[in-house]
Amino acid sequence: MAGTFNRILERLLVFIVPTSLMMAAMGIFSSALNNYEVDKIFINWFVYFAIGISGLIYSLFLQIFAIEKIKSAMHVVFIFFFIIIVLIIAAFLGQGYAPYVLIPALFVQYFIAVGINDMFIFHDKFLYDCETYEGKELETYLFHNNLAAIDLTEKTKTQEVVLFGVSVVMFIILVFGKLAEGYFNPLIDALVVVFYLGIMLCYFTLGLFRNDVFYAFLGYKDYLADQKRLLRSVLLIFLISMGLGLLISSNKPLIKINYYLKDYNEQLNEQPTPHPTDDITYTPLQQIDFEEAFGKDSRPSWIVELIFEIIKYGVVVFIGGSVIYFLFKPFFTKHWRVFWSEGKLITFMRSLWDDIKSFFRFIFSKGNPNQPYSTVQSKKFRESMMDFLKKAKRSKEKEEEIDRLTKHFMKLIDWGEAKKIKYKQNLAPAEYTNLIKENLGTEENKTAADNAGLLFEKALYDKNILTKAEENLFVESINKLINLEFK
Repeated sequence: MAGTFNRILERLLVFIVPTSLMMAAMGIFSSALNNYEVDKIFINWFVYFAIGISGLIYSLFLQIFAIEKIKSAMHVVFIFFFIIIVLIIAAFLGQGYAPYVLIPALFVQYFIAVGINDMFIFHDKFLYDCETYEGKELETYLFHNNLAAIDLTEKTKTQEVVLFGVSVVMFIILVFGKLAEGYFNPLIDALVVVFYLGIMLCYFTLGLFRNDVFYAFLGYKDYLADQKRLLRSVLLIFLISMGLGLLISSNKPLIKINYYLKDYNEQLNEQPTPHPTDDITYTPLQQIDFEEAFGKDSRPSWIVELIFEIIKYGVVVFIGGSVIYFLFKPFFTKHWRVFWSEGKLITFMRSLWDDIKSFFRFIFSKGNPNQPYSTVQSKKFRESMMDFLKKAKRSKEKEEEIDRLTKHFMKLIDWGEAKKIKYKQNLAPAEYTNLIKENLGTEENKTAADNAGLLFEKALYDKNILTKAEENLFVESINKLINLEFK
């Protein structure tokens, strides 16, 4: 996927999974926890609002922590002060009983978000290490420096277990909520669907991360031909699965759980409950006379008592001071001062807004014209062109021209691979366009194929660069071909 699309999708998953889980749990158990007869309302609109806003804040701060490389201990500091702020707002709004449920919910929500966010951090580290390498250089680099790849691989395995555990937790909440006659409505059903969609997308991204590692060791990057089509396929699978689930869990399910529960309850009612009839007697322990055993002056002297009091209060003061030092020290560090003095928060928010706009442009656009290549064959073609330029020792202008033309020709190879026109490394550019020409009907399209192959070979073997008109004709011919549709 494109970098911007990846970042926004990852932040959405960090927000969606824990937030939908906690809001669904609050909604289901609200009928059991709230007691309207004595005016004890533990879950109300404020709880839902706080959990929703907290999910957004968590996802943003976790991204800032990753960018600034904040230590893990800051998670404790952040959640402590965040909950203090929530409590102040709750007191100001008169939400007396809401914090009893909200405080543990915010803790759980935050650390689930941290766990999901970690897998994206490890992936970002891996991409950062491989950013400046490509092809054989990337393969050689990872052969000698593979710690980031190993860490990412191990993290994906751990995250699969975590995601499975969170999914089971949601299932347990639904089961116990149903048995306890919890509150279900269409909004809660939608939250459950969103939660499991988020889990599925997390598994989807973990699969992409493993592929990133696999292809990187072979020297390939940006190996996906159509990111949006792949994502649409995942969403289609989810919708089909959800539809089948709705059909199976109808009023006439295949497995009638209530039938077995009814038989079990009848068996319990038939068996009388045994009551113990034995007389239990006990012998009281003999009382000890401490004065007789230890003497009247057995109490320690006042000096010893004073020493113990000093030690006790010293330990209390030491622990309290350590906690205060731990909580407030980050606000007096150089990192904190530089972060605010350089306006990094404003820069981050502007970058986030640009990413969001790019995210929606990417979703609703027909294609990504700036994507240089994607398939393995086009990758091999580019490597062969780069090797040729190194051996031929062309000028800098010539190298830049070949690089531009190669990126366009790689799009043609990607298109041809999708149309079952296979590219082989022993084929010259004009020979490959001849294969494409055999599948074309009109003379105009065949001419475009000839122009693409011949102009690329002219640029490759001629020491002079192409004219502006020739390069424009080459680009137009490539674009004309890749927009064709045929069986």
